[in-house]
Amino acid sequence: MKRLAVAIIHGIGSEKEFYSVELKHRIVEEYLKADPNNRMEDDLLFHEIYWGDLVHEDDGQLLSKLDYKKELSYKDLRNIFIDVMRLGNSYSKNNESGLYDAIHERIKSSMNKFASHRNVDQEDTPLVIMAHSFGSVIMSNYIYDLQSNTSNMSNFEAFKTLAGIVTFASPLAIFSKQTGDFSSPINKIGSALEDGLKERVKWLNFYDKDDVVAYPMKNVNEAYNQAVDTDLEINVGSAATSWNPACHTGYWEDKDFIKPVARYLGEVRAPHDFWKL
Repeated sequence: MKRLAVAIIHGIGSEKEFYSVELKHRIVEEYLKADPNNRMEDDLLFHEIYWGDLVHEDDGQLLSKLDYKKELSYKDLRNIFIDVMRLGNSYSKNNESGLYDAIHERIKSSMNKFASHRNVDQEDTPLVIMAHSFGSVIMSNYIYDLQSNTSNMSNFEAFKTLAGIVTFASPLAIFSKQTGDFSSPINKIGSALEDGLKERVKWLNFYDKDDVVAYPMKNVNEAYNQAVDTDLEINVGSAATSWNPACHTGYWEDKDFIKPVARYLGEVRAPHDFWKL
């Protein structure tokens, strides 16, 4: 039986290892609930890509140093803003920090590990990307770079079996306007994906209107309008955060996000001869 692989990459505000464990459980729960007689937990195979430890820990203490009077409010939000500025400045090909190469090498090794899983067929296992926040910028860059060098990589590692993209809390629309790197979106349909599954592929972009880091994408340009199937405005976060920018970290446990993601994975994994092989 074929599995549907799901690779999750974090962004700003979710930089602890094993950050995706609860999200996986919640998605699987909703996935099974929709069709308990015909679906199994083993239909979906999750893997998280973690790069948070590559960001210098001392940078995370910057706010504490600046707030020596202990009077600044919205500290969680300020930390997110600091993270955006820090990553925006240090994550580039030409930056001497080496962060760009280090993160991309981490993705490469992580995807190699995922490809070696006993239930992954490296030639044709369909793969869906879930990218949070700045992780969507990182993953877009990584896949762009692969276009010029996929030597010694399987179809799976080279994203040639890509079967969909889920971006959430993403600033990719802003970066597309600031640099030429993102003027054209990555291809959401892998070149080696089974023909019968290609028509099921979607790019879903989730954002909360109170999240100042996240933006709709379809209106960036005509290329993004064609690539992104839907900009989904949702309300995430707790009673204390759902109405303000601190909701940026609330997608991971909110059913407004989890339910449509589980529904989409169910659409990709719906009955087809390919899944019986």
